[in-house]
Amino acid sequence: MTKRQKKNASRGGDEITQLAGGVKAKKKDFFCGVKHISKLRRELHGAGLALRDTSGRTQCETLLRVLQYLGPRGINTPEGVGCGFYRIATRVQELEERGWLIASYRERIVGADGLAHRGIARYTLLGRAVDRAPAPQGVLDLGAPQ
Repeated sequence: MTKRQKKNASRGGDEITQLAGGVKAKKKDFFCGVKHISKLRRELHGAGLALRDTSGRTQCETLLRVLQYLGPRGINTPEGVGCGFYRIATRVQELEERGWLIASYRERIVGADGLAHRGIARYTLLGRAVDRAPAPQGVLDLGAPQ
């Protein structure tokens, strides 16, 4: 009978975690394969949010409506590309320049290629910059003439 050897991080065993007691926090991978993207594309098409053409202006207008429709679900880069949006980060930047607040979160996905991709952006619409409350301290007035 062989004795099982205890794995130790210092000897190339299990990974060291920051959680106490050796508990591992495993992030769930978001599966963003062909089936998922096809389902999203059908959902957007059914809601009347399919792209009409690939011009930057049309993509920007449609992406805004898609972000409004999806709400907190948002859309990530591979989903956007699968729905016809190219240079989605540029479209988000253009929307932000127009006064829209869009949050960008990083996530780990398993793509259609079956590989894990880290740091993929997911965009969610927060609202218009003018609709947001002003800073809690307001404008700093140092008594300078206006």
